[in-house]
This record gives sequence, structure tokens and C-alpha cells, in this order.
Amino acid sequence: VTNKSLGSISELRKLEDLSMVACSNVDDEGLHFLGSGNNSLQGIDISRCDNVSFSGLMSVVKGHDCLQQISASYCFSELTTTFISKLKDLKSLSSLKLDGARVSFSNLLAIGKNCSKLVEIGLSKCTGVTDEGIIALVSNQGNLKTLDLTCCNLITDATLASVAKSCKKLVCLKLESCDSITKEGLDQLGLHCAHLEEVDLTDCSRVYDNGLKCLSRCSQLKCLKLGLCLNITDTGLSYIGSSCSKLQELDLYRCKGITDAGLIAICAGCRKLRKLNLCYCEQISDRGLKFVSTLEDLSDLEMRRLTRITSVGLVAISAGCKSLVELDLKRCYNINDTGLWALTHYSPNLRQINLSYCSVSDMGLMAVMANMKCLQDAKLVHLTQVSLKGLELALRVSCDRIKKLKLLSNRRSLLSFDVLQMLQARGCK
Repeated sequence: VTNKSLGSISELRKLEDLSMVACSNVDDEGLHFLGSGNNSLQGIDISRCDNVSFSGLMSVVKGHDCLQQISASYCFSELTTTFISKLKDLKSLSSLKLDGARVSFSNLLAIGKNCSKLVEIGLSKCTGVTDEGIIALVSNQGNLKTLDLTCCNLITDATLASVAKSCKKLVCLKLESCDSITKEGLDQLGLHCAHLEEVDLTDCSRVYDNGLKCLSRCSQLKCLKLGLCLNITDTGLSYIGSSCSKLQELDLYRCKGITDAGLIAICAGCRKLRKLNLCYCEQISDRGLKFVSTLEDLSDLEMRRLTRITSVGLVAISAGCKSLVELDLKRCYNINDTGLWALTHYSPNLRQINLSYCSVSDMGLMAVMANMKCLQDAKLVHLTQVSLKGLELALRVSCDRIKKLKLLSNRRSLLSFDVLQMLQARGCK
């Protein structure tokens, strides 16, 4: 896409939404075309467009006072007061994403005053975000539903207290790597944000079980991300399991304090789980997987480096989780052909699998690649018990449907020319 292209696009009368992410050949000239064009633009995304400036974006704003959505993430090093003051002319603006910019207290105060109808605010990885700035921003945002503060690591519980009291309609709150958040802030969310459905606490190092107890009051939770929260244990999960029955996605990546007991509590109370990440939760065993197997709606299961699980657990998962679409077994060293045979029999809808470093042989790999008719993405790194001949046979029987394949480069280079040609001809990456 170039400036010249935008000149033509700008004249599309029914154009309402334009996404031009990472269009490096577009600069302010192209945005000026868009601003003066005869279109019905309501939403624009210029994220990662390196050659545009606020001057170009302001021309779009001036020409379209009905704009509802602006996404300008990772475009500008810092915000200008001229641009922010212009936002007050957009009476219908509901979504503003400025990820990656440097912002000041005065910037956030002005946005809060000028844009009172915001439903979504994105400040992910913005520098300069403080408690004072967020308090000023949200004090007039009673309609706010989504707030992204990912990596805004200067904020504390004072921010959460203000957000909880001002934004009672909040549905989604992202706080990844906000490591000053504690039980006190989560307590405020639990008391005031009854509509919360998604909370991201990834790498929030000061979140403990008592914080999860507070958060469990948000009984509408559908997505909870707790990856790298190293201080949570089975006790914290039991609070979530007993109160958050609508949970559909749970991320426990590298939560090393979790055992089978915590998993059992989650599986008993959160029967609607669709996505579950247990990667590097190395205390999980086949006993825990037996309870995971009762989750009939589970479609995405990540179990990377669960060294205590065996094919016994995989057989249970295969037999019980008939909706499984994505499965990651990388470095599950005790998974062998027995588990894969069960998988091919019970999980016909599987589209993506990672078997890297598993103890599978030619026969197990052939069973998977030949019989799983929906399989499109396979990661097959370091399968030391699979011969080159076995690998080639498996690829031949599956090349009509495999779209993405990961092998070690030295393994790929040993494949016969006709197998490589076959894969390339069918668009396999």
C-alpha cells in the first residue's frame, strides 16, 4: 500500500473501517488524501506505520468528526498536546489505542477530559504512565469496558482502586508485568467490578493466593492469565474454582507451585474451560490429567515440559476431550506411541500438535500423520526415535493437508528432493 493507493481508497464512499498496520510506504501525504476523501470513515488503524506523524493523523481527524476508533500503536515516540486537544471534536470516539508512546500526566488528564465516551483505552508499553495519570484519565470514564496497561510498571494498587470505583462497567483489564499490584488492588476490583470477564496478571510478581481470593468475587470471569505468577498455589486456584464457574481460559504458564490438587479444584468448578496452559507446571501428573479429561469443551491444551505425565494421562485426555483442536506436548519425555494411538482414535478434530522431544517412534508418528485428517500444523523437532525413512513416509501420507511443519534444519536438509517438492507445491511452510 502506498500514498497513491490511499488516494484511490479515500474515494470509496462506503468505506467505514481502514486497517493499514505496518504500511511503511505510507506517510502523511497518504493520510492527507484520506482526510480529504469522500468516504464514511469511522475507524482507522495506523499501528506500526513508521513514516506517519501526528500531522497526518490530525488531517484524518479534521476530515472525519464521526470517527469512533483510532489505533496508533507504536507510531509516535510521544503525544502532542495539539493532537490531544483535537480529540475533543470527536464526539463519538469510543476506542483509543496509543500503545508504545511516551505519555505524561497532562496528556492523560486531557484525554480524560476531551474523550468522555471511551469504551476502550490502550496504553500497553507506554512510558510515563503513573497512578496520578491513570486516576486523572479514568475519573470521567464511566463507560469504559477495556483498559490495557500492559507493562505500565509504575502503577500500583492506587490505580486499581481508582479504576474500580470509576469504571464499574469494566469487562477487560490487562496488567501484565505490573509488578506493584497486590491483594489490596485486586480487592477493589472484586468489590466494584462485577462485570469483569478478562484479567491478565501475567508476571505480576506480588500476586499471592489472597489476591486470587479477592478476584474470585468477579464471578463473570471468562479469561484469567496468571503465567509467571510464581507465588500462587493450589489454595489460590481453589478460590477461582469455587467461584468462577464461567471461566473459559486459564493460563498457568510456569506457575510452579501448582499441583494436581489445584488442577482438580479448577476442573471441578470451571466446567466450561476451553483453553488451558499448564506449560512448565512440573508438579502436574497423570492424576491431574485424569480430571482435565472431564472437560468436554476443552479445545486448546498446552502441557510443555510436564515431566511427570505419561501416555496414561494422554490416553485419558484423548478419550475425554473430544473437542481438542490444539495440543502442545513439547518435552513431555514420557509420551510414547501408546498415547499417540489413543489420540488418533479419539481426537479426530486436532489441527495443531507439537510432539518435539517426545519418545515417539516411526509407528507412532505415522499413526498421527496418516489418521488425523484435520491436522494442518505439526512441530516435529528432535524426535530421536524416528528414522529418516519413517519421517519421510509420515510426510508423504500427510502432505495434502499439512500447511505448517517445523523440523530441525539438519533434518529437513536430509529429506529427499521429491518430498520437499511435494511439501512446497502444497504451500507448506
